Amino acid sequence: MNKKFLASLCCLSFLLTGVVFPARAERVNDPLVANDFTKQTPKNTTLNFTIRDFTDSVNPPAGGSLSHITLAQLTNEAAGTLRLGTEPAKAGSAIATDKLDQLNFVPAKDFVGEAIFTWDAHYGTDAVSPYPSAVTIVIGAGQDTPEDPGTPPPTPTPPETPEPPDDTPTQKPLQYEDMLEHWGAYSAGMLGAEGIIVGEEIGGHFYFYPDKVLTRIDFIILANSIFGIKTKDSLAGNPFADTGVPSYMLRQAIAAYENGIIAGTKQNGQLYLNPYDKLTRAEAAKILDNGLALEHPATEPLSFADSASIPTWAEQAVKNMEAYGIVKGYSDNTFRPYGIITKAQAAELLYQTFKYQNHARKTQSVFNKVFYGSK
Repeated sequence: MNKKFLASLCCLSFLLTGVVFPARAERVNDPLVANDFTKQTPKNTTLNFTIRDFTDSVNPPAGGSLSHITLAQLTNEAAGTLRLGTEPAKAGSAIATDKLDQLNFVPAKDFVGEAIFTWDAHYGTDAVSPYPSAVTIVIGAGQDTPEDPGTPPPTPTPPETPEPPDDTPTQKPLQYEDMLEHWGAYSAGMLGAEGIIVGEEIGGHFYFYPDKVLTRIDFIILANSIFGIKTKDSLAGNPFADTGVPSYMLRQAIAAYENGIIAGTKQNGQLYLNPYDKLTRAEAAKILDNGLALEHPATEPLSFADSASIPTWAEQAVKNMEAYGIVKGYSDNTFRPYGIITKAQAAELLYQTFKYQNHARKTQSVFNKVFYGSK
């Protein structure tokens, strides 16, 4: 699993509909990316991390080094507990580099499967990795703890050539002239490099227009691209009663509807698309949750200070997006479900979704998958 997917895709501030992401000083050509990595442990066996697990996974600035990490999303309690020494680790806590060998993971009794936590790399100045890195812990790994404690487990044969992480970026982000110092430059640029969402080219330069406020149809078209949903070639089966909507928009909306990405809005016994309404944070969470169709929905109750204002139809979607590390609330612990989304915020959320999908597609594990969960 990977940061890609998650993500990590990733635990990033859900600026996506308005969430405030921390400003980044790094330029897009110096992403300071920290790579994802995977660890394995037998069933019912504590996994101890080393300092090198983290220092070997970072890309510090010239002359710099890893000073500390900040834990973002923690492992799901159903899979086990991430600890610092003997105490449960806490989301948001900083761990100095020389203390990283005190980090350990205790699997839940008899659990076999995968757990994930994410972390941000800090390089001693104000430099921070541009998005959270993911650590995948494989519990069981096809080998149970030996029944006879006096019999050591067989020594695994190391592969001749270590394989790189599945989701390590293989290309550089597309550089947008209007996002050179923007916090969302990396995610927008990577979507462009992947050919998923490309901005406008003018005179050999690319522009993204990050502050553009998105409408429902804008986001539906972007979501279709992320989920690989093909545009309908006709208006046959159009369920929407809206009039005056361009054909290209309707064909995208029909495709999203038929694939369960959107459900439309019922008014006076008819179904409406309302394509030009501004997209809200709650709607964005619902659309992406529909597209991901997660096998393991989050079970933890919502903890946002304004949870009561989240509409019932969006509650599970918000739970899932937070639990899987794709979105977070504002610094005051509010979600603000009716806040609107800019194009840069949408790109951040969509890139985390894209990374998660890559992980889910590439992972062939037979184990249960338990992703981001408890805080």
